[in-house]
Amino acid sequence: MNAHRNIMAAMIGLATSLPLVGGAFAGGLEANGYDWDALFDPATYASKATATYVYINKDVTNAGVQPGIVATTPSIVYYNAGFKADFLDMASCLVSVQNPFGANTARTNAYAALTGQAVNESIRSTDTGLTCAVGMQTGPGVFSVIGGLSAQNLSYDADVPTSLTTSTPVSINGWSAGWRAGVAYEIPEIALRVSAIYNSAVKYDLSGTAYGGAATANVETPQSIELKAQTGIAPGWLALGSVEWMNWEALQKLTVNTIGAPLVSNLGYRDGWTVTAGVGHSINEQLSILGLVTWDRGTSTPGAGGVLMAGSQTDRYGITLGVSYDISETVQFTGGVSASTLAGGTNASGEQWGTSGVFAINGGLKASF
Repeated sequence: MNAHRNIMAAMIGLATSLPLVGGAFAGGLEANGYDWDALFDPATYASKATATYVYINKDVTNAGVQPGIVATTPSIVYYNAGFKADFLDMASCLVSVQNPFGANTARTNAYAALTGQAVNESIRSTDTGLTCAVGMQTGPGVFSVIGGLSAQNLSYDADVPTSLTTSTPVSINGWSAGWRAGVAYEIPEIALRVSAIYNSAVKYDLSGTAYGGAATANVETPQSIELKAQTGIAPGWLALGSVEWMNWEALQKLTVNTIGAPLVSNLGYRDGWTVTAGVGHSINEQLSILGLVTWDRGTSTPGAGGVLMAGSQTDRYGITLGVSYDISETVQFTGGVSASTLAGGTNASGEQWGTSGVFAINGGLKASF
């Protein structure tokens, strides 16, 4: 039983590592995505905090407009923290703070001016939520109903070119609310858990400044459904997998209204799919390891001949290796490294990029009592 719990703790601690690696590419604007796994932590009370650094080695060229590299993707750090508590016999709640969406892009000033794009763009979101589960004994396990609410902040910051060598800042942000609902079935004795959670779309009314005046935008982050499953397959061994659908097709463009002409970013997304599978192993009562493979379908929509209609979001294939180590009976360290490849391609604007790499390192601490 201890071995099963150690593997489950490793998976929970490393849950943010995998989606973070290629979130800025294969999942529209997805960064962390949504992570509610701490709700199922076997401890009565548990708190965790993790951080993930993501490095993206991707260079974009467009010889028809400007020689050399015209756009890159800067590195970024994402955070995830939460506190979970059990109530009564079969009820638990999780308070969490995480970054579900985010992306960075950097272009040369001249290229941005010649193509009508921003020089630098940064999108960040913060989700502060409460998620609860209420269970009932059903057969050999526990069936749970899950629900939650969140306050979400979304910010968009950019530098818009005013000439081939100069730019002016744009900054807008806003708050909104989202919700989630789902079900889960668990048999703790064999480390089995199957869950399905729906996350609602979130509509924002953003406001801020551009060109020295007021700026506004209306945008909606997509709804999603994630199915997860895990089970013990032998003493000290756990198999796990997940499938996620995210409705990125609903987000085709971002339009920022200003005192001058509107600023339009054409995204042209299609829905995203993410498939993950892996195996965990408890080496002893203190140390567990986890290996995962993943595939993300690129969310940029392909046109004739495979040329993308807009953007550069191509398929991602990745591996993740993680470890959890019990420092004491109540404190656990988790860490992981990930490496992915991004498919090369070209889009209708003439931008081209070769096969690229994404690398991430994740670390965190969990306290339980």
